[in-house]
Amino acid sequence: MLDFLNLAQLYFPYILRGAIVTLELTVLALIGSIVLGLLTAFARMSKQRWLRAAAGTYIELIRATPALLQLFIIYFGLTSFDIRLDPFSAAVLTLGLIGGAYAAEVFRAGIEAVDRGQYEAARSLGMPSPLAMRRIILPQAAVLILPPFTNFVIAMVKDTSLALTIAVPEIMYRSYDAASQSFRSLEIYVMAGIIYVAICLPLSQLAKGLERRRVPR
Repeated sequence: MLDFLNLAQLYFPYILRGAIVTLELTVLALIGSIVLGLLTAFARMSKQRWLRAAAGTYIELIRATPALLQLFIIYFGLTSFDIRLDPFSAAVLTLGLIGGAYAAEVFRAGIEAVDRGQYEAARSLGMPSPLAMRRIILPQAAVLILPPFTNFVIAMVKDTSLALTIAVPEIMYRSYDAASQSFRSLEIYVMAGIIYVAICLPLSQLAKGLERRRVPR
């Protein structure tokens, strides 16, 4: 135990600094995911067939291919078109594209769960469709999607570990580096796990609390 504490004193602060990068990746990717997810969700519900087809194709392509492959295409593959992104930007873009596909389905399910009659009532009162969506439908849908969206955020935090493969200095990259230096892989990766738990466990409890509030008594 004393040996572990000595090792933690030496390497834990170094790994913990990677948590800042992990959180930065998560926040920026989430912003992109929300914007792209909403646009894709509306496209999926559009009356325009080509919009529905484009949105559906995007979602299925993301779902049908590994996230690591998508990261490599963006970081390495785009260089064929003379597009060179730094590792952090490539990771944010990839996670945002992946998140947008999954967020779109969460948003669509929440919007479609709101009683259609409320939208029709707002339209019958002369409220423009975008205004009805913004003031009537989306606020109610937001309540419904909060629990699954919180779980989505947790998955996003864990998916940032993919950035290790392109040398973004997040938690897993620093853990791998520390394990290579110390030759104490088990202890080092336990430290990384502690940090992930500290980030994700409060979010998990929040998701459970929100889910309980949705269940009628």
